[in-house]
Amino acid sequence: MKKYLIVIMSVISLFALVSCAKGDGDKLYGVEKVYIPQSMTDGGITNIYNVPSGDGEYTYNFSIEEETVEVFLGVLRSGKQSGEAFTVDIVVNNETTASQAAALGAEVMSSSIYTLPSNVKVDAGTNQTHFNLSLNKAALKAQSGKKLVLCIALANPSKYELSEAAAEVTILVNVDAFKL
Repeated sequence: MKKYLIVIMSVISLFALVSCAKGDGDKLYGVEKVYIPQSMTDGGITNIYNVPSGDGEYTYNFSIEEETVEVFLGVLRSGKQSGEAFTVDIVVNNETTASQAAALGAEVMSSSIYTLPSNVKVDAGTNQTHFNLSLNKAALKAQSGKKLVLCIALANPSKYELSEAAAEVTILVNVDAFKL
C-alpha cells in the first residue's frame, strides 16, 4: 500500500511540475476597466468615501493647504496589460448626490465650495493617475456641524471601458473632523 501511495504522489508531482510553464506568472491577464479606486474603500458595497477616513496618521485621505482642503482621488485601469494613454472626464452626478444626501442625513455640497478637474489623463505604460477635489477652506468653515455629500463619476473614456460598479463615488465630508 505504501508503494502505491508513493507512486501516486510521484505522478501527481510530475503533473504539477509539467503544467506550470516558465513565465506563466508574467502573462497578461485581467479585464481592462477604468474606475475610481476610492469607490472601493468599503469593498465596493456602498461606494461611499468618507473624508476624513479616520483619526490615525495613516488614514488621512486629504491635506489642508493655506486656502483649500485637498481630497485625494484617482483613476485606475484594471488588468495587467501595459496600457495605452487615455483620458476620462470627471463629472458630478447631481441626481445621485441628492439621493445620497437624503439617505445619509447630510446636505448636498454646494458648487461654490469645490473645484474639480473636468478630465484627467493616464499616461502610456501606467495604469493610474491622481487628481484632487479642492474644497474652499473658508466655505467649509461656514458649514460647521454638517456633513456634505458630492457624487463624482467618470465618463467618456477615450479608450477602455468604465467599470459598472466603481466608476462613481459618493464623497461624504465630515466638516467638523477637519478642525479648521
